[in-house]
Amino acid sequence: MNLRQFDLNLLVALDVLLTERNVTRAGERLFLSQPAVSGILARLRHAFQDELLVRVGRNLELTAFATDLAGPVHDAVRQIEDLLNLRRPFEPESAQWSFRVAASDYVVFLLLGTLLRSLADRAPHISVRFLALEPSAGERLSAGELDFAVLPAEIEPSLPSLPLFEDTWVCAVWSGHAHAREQFTLEEFLAIPHLSFRLAGPDHGSIAESHLAQLGFELKIVASTESFATAPFLLRDTPFATLVPRRLGERLQQAADIRLVELPLDLPPLREKLIWSPRYTASPAHVWFRTRIADIAQAL
Repeated sequence: MNLRQFDLNLLVALDVLLTERNVTRAGERLFLSQPAVSGILARLRHAFQDELLVRVGRNLELTAFATDLAGPVHDAVRQIEDLLNLRRPFEPESAQWSFRVAASDYVVFLLLGTLLRSLADRAPHISVRFLALEPSAGERLSAGELDFAVLPAEIEPSLPSLPLFEDTWVCAVWSGHAHAREQFTLEEFLAIPHLSFRLAGPDHGSIAESHLAQLGFELKIVASTESFATAPFLLRDTPFATLVPRRLGERLQQAADIRLVELPLDLPPLREKLIWSPRYTASPAHVWFRTRIADIAQAL
């Protein structure tokens, strides 16, 4: 493909299309009609000689080529935008921007509502797409597939980071559980079957389990889920327990019909941080977003 023959304005549309995977939503972000976006998609398909987006059931999914293209395209668009704004401060009131953030559903549960209200008031044209947190978050940041990730402080120590908040661990059981009381003994805690939080695979348990292992203790894991927020709802009518961050447990206590039981030993707190690729450390848009997330987290 000859760069001189390619309309670089199409890169912006391509970035939005590959991010949204939806022609209507892409049109809303680009302030274009659906037919106009469909026409742009047709031009992009012709230029790249690839379908880019294919229909799978009722959804559009990226082709293998588009999957490889998404990160570099997003990165290129951001670098061009940063270049054009080197001498101009970031103005959230008028900026059109989209941030991709990988985070656990626990973090989304705590931060998303306040963040969306803040954006609606201060930055109405900025959108945020929260994606599932995976062990490869650091690699995806480096590849330009993510803008930020929120994860425990112990993970990805080499990337730039900003501390967000701390939480403590507590054990959740169904309110009708035989041991639904103030605190477990150590023997009870280790004997009770546990529902574990696992991050995208059996080898990525929670930070709490890692701390227990360092102390020489191993939980009796009988089932696992990739969702912090779902785990408490799975406890009803079971003898299971699950370790949850206290803030999440307190907010779900009534809805999930659970009792929070104190642990029989002290575990280090859960420290969540925001990380990003070094290439965006000085980006005005990224600096603004980092500040907003940090302010919201500090107010928890």
